[in-house]
Amino acid sequence: MVHAANDDERDQSQLHLDAGIRRMEQLVAQLLALSRIENAGATRTHVPVDLVALVRQHERDFAALDIAAGKRLQLELAPASVSGDASALDALVRNLVDNALRYTPAGGDVLVRTAREPGGVTLTVEDSGPGIPEAARERVFERFHRELGTGVEGSGLGLAIVAEALQQHGGRIALDTSPTLGGLRATVTLPVA
Repeated sequence: MVHAANDDERDQSQLHLDAGIRRMEQLVAQLLALSRIENAGATRTHVPVDLVALVRQHERDFAALDIAAGKRLQLELAPASVSGDASALDALVRNLVDNALRYTPAGGDVLVRTAREPGGVTLTVEDSGPGIPEAARERVFERFHRELGTGVEGSGLGLAIVAEALQQHGGRIALDTSPTLGGLRATVTLPVA
């Protein structure tokens, strides 16, 4: 066993340990969320779910993250209800917005928009981060896939959770470049409730 030579080394060691524990907690939470969505798929009861309420439910948490990091979260929420499982759709919303906030640099912007379209309800999350190269956009939905060189911590499960929730709800997602913010734009389309 190696012992710290002084208080500074002990403090640094504790910081590394704390960071490792936080990463492990996040990984376990993501694995549990994915497992719940997968296992509940066949027995799930679909009810009307208000996407705006799901976004608003996490607004305070998202705002705390973006304010602490010098980021701006903008919401343009029009009434948008779908038929589905509230917990799976909640995980979808939470992971899309969390990813956008993680990858947006300090001073950047994240825009969350809901709308009712002729083809269904859309949830769009745009950011001013680095985006995802077009060649990698299909791979990001694979479990544990992480693009190298981003410098952002994560488990590589967020978009796998989104994909699983969409599959169970007959929804789809398109990833492209945000025309207004320059980073990634994720557009989810779900059937109308």
